[in-house]
Amino acid sequence: MIHRKTPHALKAGALGFLDAAVMAVAGSAPGYSITATTAALIAAAGTAGPAALCLGFLPMLGIALAFSHLNKWRPDAGAAYVWVGRSINPELGFLAGWALLSLSTTFMVAAALPAGEATLELIAPGRVHDVAFATGAGVVWFLAVLALVTCGITASARAQVAMTSLEILALLLIGVFAVWNARAAPVTPFSWSWFSPSAFGAFPVFAASMLVSIFYFFGWDVASNLAEETADADRTAGFSGVAGVLVIFALFLLAQVAVQMSLTPDVIEANAADLLPALGRAAFGEKGRAIAVLAVMVSAVATIETQLLQTTRLLFSMARDNVIAEPLGRLHSRFQTPWVAGFAVGGVSLLLFAAAAAAPTVNQLMGDLISAIGVQVAFYYALAGAACFWFYRPVLRDNWTTLVFAGLVPLASAIFVAFIGLYQLPALGWRVSAMAVGAILIGAAPMWYYRKLYRSTFYSAPLERAGASPDR
Repeated sequence: MIHRKTPHALKAGALGFLDAAVMAVAGSAPGYSITATTAALIAAAGTAGPAALCLGFLPMLGIALAFSHLNKWRPDAGAAYVWVGRSINPELGFLAGWALLSLSTTFMVAAALPAGEATLELIAPGRVHDVAFATGAGVVWFLAVLALVTCGITASARAQVAMTSLEILALLLIGVFAVWNARAAPVTPFSWSWFSPSAFGAFPVFAASMLVSIFYFFGWDVASNLAEETADADRTAGFSGVAGVLVIFALFLLAQVAVQMSLTPDVIEANAADLLPALGRAAFGEKGRAIAVLAVMVSAVATIETQLLQTTRLLFSMARDNVIAEPLGRLHSRFQTPWVAGFAVGGVSLLLFAAAAAAPTVNQLMGDLISAIGVQVAFYYALAGAACFWFYRPVLRDNWTTLVFAGLVPLASAIFVAFIGLYQLPALGWRVSAMAVGAILIGAAPMWYYRKLYRSTFYSAPLERAGASPDR
């Protein structure tokens, strides 16, 4: 390997296929994404929301296939950081990793806000829309999840299976019964035109809708960052990511149809940052609202856990390769978890929580975060898709399956998501654009500093490609 040997390693074989697939579903946080993002999708796409999800699903499935093939080459806790760095360019690989660190840390704050709001719905309904109280409740959840993640991957996986199973069941019940109740007198009658690309009308509407759709799906790739802790890692980690994308797509589509059939525009606007409880009320009355509140809380907590797992494993891999501060690679002697990395991410997140508490409204804050994260996700996924094509390019002519699923599909998906991210930047305004791009570019400073300090062979070792012996 190009990195130095360490006396400790992550807990190999701790996760099976089911554990990894559940992590992939939880990483995309279907309950959270539906409650926080559906209103944004409707604002962008109108009744073409189902079409946006279907069209966004296609490149996302292509990127998931890219991750699957890259895992066959090299299961690594760094995932895209290593794949891009060892196949295309080391500096670009570092920035891919930095982009994930940036957007995941921001995403944890964005996820904690609905968890905080859901908690207030249960204990202090009058404070639900108070940004400071919602942020404070979110901080409590964040710190609790950080403690759980530090206690080991096995404990994290068990908690995740329980939470995500409840979340999926709740979303299915709410979506199915909301559609069933609305079938006789829907707010908007169901139409297959909702699924047609022509429903967008104009290309700017399509592009804005795709950026929101990309944000919807983000997070399933956590399964690849857990590859070193997964049994049969070169197969299981990749397949579980694909399975996760399929499951969340079905849940997103069901919820989108249910919202459009069941809720009026006024209700959607009034509950823009917390929509699932309104849909739950349409499905089961006040009992449905309570189920939805619990589903949002569970979903937000679950995705905070997966993002902490993802960022700490990425930092562990980067520190192991000597491209970032060495202490971030230290493992807990008992739990075999990157505990220093966890507390470092926790410290940065708490600073972001403090900044979030100063926002005027939760709705405005969530809108800005969704747009900024969408651009960063597009950058990160585009690099991973390009890395798959670039690594396998010497063997693409060996057979048609490799050509299509390791070459053409990942490349086309990468080009699509990169184009959407770039096209939408001017439309987001200077503040959100600066937030999205600046967070990535800041990574150049630690990259050059630690490169000079450690002189890591990550930057000097020959690049790798399929069909050639890797440098070891």
